[in-house]
Amino acid sequence: MRWPLIYQVTLPLAFWTLVTVFALSLLNLWYAQVETGEEVEARLVAISQQLADVRFPLSQPVLEQIQGLTGTELAVTDSQGKLLRSTTKVSPEELPLLVTKEKPGVVDLSEVIEIDGQSYFHSTTRSRFTGSGEVTVHLLFPKRNYDRRVAQSFWPLMLLGLVAVGPMLLVASFLAARITRPIARLQKQVGRIAEGDFVEVPPGNTKDELRDLSLAINQMSQQLQSYETKVRTMERAQVLGQIGAGFSHQIRNAMTGGQMALGLHRLDCNIPNCESLEVAQRQMAMVEHMVQSMLRLGRKQQIERKSINVPQLIENTVSMVAPQAQHHSLTIRQSITLPSDATIPGDFVLLQTCLMNLLLNGIEAMLAAHAIRVGEGQGGGDPGGLDIEAAPHERENWITIRICDEGMGPSPNIAEQLFEPLVTTKQEGTGLGLPVVREIVELHGGTIEWYRVDEKTCFQITLPRAESK
Repeated sequence: MRWPLIYQVTLPLAFWTLVTVFALSLLNLWYAQVETGEEVEARLVAISQQLADVRFPLSQPVLEQIQGLTGTELAVTDSQGKLLRSTTKVSPEELPLLVTKEKPGVVDLSEVIEIDGQSYFHSTTRSRFTGSGEVTVHLLFPKRNYDRRVAQSFWPLMLLGLVAVGPMLLVASFLAARITRPIARLQKQVGRIAEGDFVEVPPGNTKDELRDLSLAINQMSQQLQSYETKVRTMERAQVLGQIGAGFSHQIRNAMTGGQMALGLHRLDCNIPNCESLEVAQRQMAMVEHMVQSMLRLGRKQQIERKSINVPQLIENTVSMVAPQAQHHSLTIRQSITLPSDATIPGDFVLLQTCLMNLLLNGIEAMLAAHAIRVGEGQGGGDPGGLDIEAAPHERENWITIRICDEGMGPSPNIAEQLFEPLVTTKQEGTGLGLPVVREIVELHGGTIEWYRVDEKTCFQITLPRAESK
């Protein structure tokens, strides 16, 4: 059975409040009985002493005056038990009850008698006055006065406690609601997280355990979202590995056949130094290496490292991309501030594939931006150009290669996932180019990042000149 927290807080609190109020009321009742009893006893003792010392006749007017002053009924009987006078009605049937319970000078509140339908505490005293013999004066203190005094001490506290339970329950319910509402909100948040919606909830302004719990759940949500992203990336990498493993053999056979066909064509046409055939063969070799790089994606395999001349690497890569750039009236500007003999260890074809991929992406981005400007009526004009720069890094024995284009830049929807596999906004894109580029850079111990500056999109690669330790 579900037992809501608000009931767990309010009901026990109400129960213990009622028990406390009842216990205090009973304690106050006992104290009131003792205190009132002592007051009644003291009053009867004082009246008895005064009556014992009286030196004037206890006539009816005198008795009534004493009754008015003390609130105590009086009855006088002689030595024979005959009722002489009384301030209250005493029937002949009730008179023996007075006479038989005579205890002169003794005040005992346990002695309660019924006279004329009323309950009285009974006490007696002897009195002698001028011109008369000794008489017995019966003091009758109304028990209702005693009960009224006791009730006045018990019920106000009891009623006050009962009335206080209502506001106490309201306050307890309010406090419990302040706890249960955030808990219910956190419960919904955890449920959404369990369904894969990694939403975060504002922790609130109160600095307490609930705020700490909210922050902990938000942190858990962030970590789970990060883990999910990593898992999806790993799954994509596994898919790419399976795809590469499935097609690499067929592609390699096709490349081998193409290279053989180009060689035979060179022999048949007797053109040993044909530049176009050289470019075609280099393209065939590069495609084969690209297939191998896809197989390495997500596997951190070792590569065969050789000394690579950086200016030559850039020059060779630009020469392969230049025909396509010239076809679209684009220029590729080079800026190399490295020494002519600057080298880095690595795989020449893989690094060439990496730079070529970035340059081709830059060409596509600039053509897309140019088409948008033409569509908006801003005129054709020069589509612009690309910049490829190579310079020493601020860290010793490192170099920086930067490729910038004048395109629109990546879509904000994928800006943070740009290097993840299968992430693309191109209609005919595969989302494999940049992940392969990052894998190649990381295989060489380097890093790659991108940013926008001066309305240009720049990809910056940082590589070590020697083996990273």
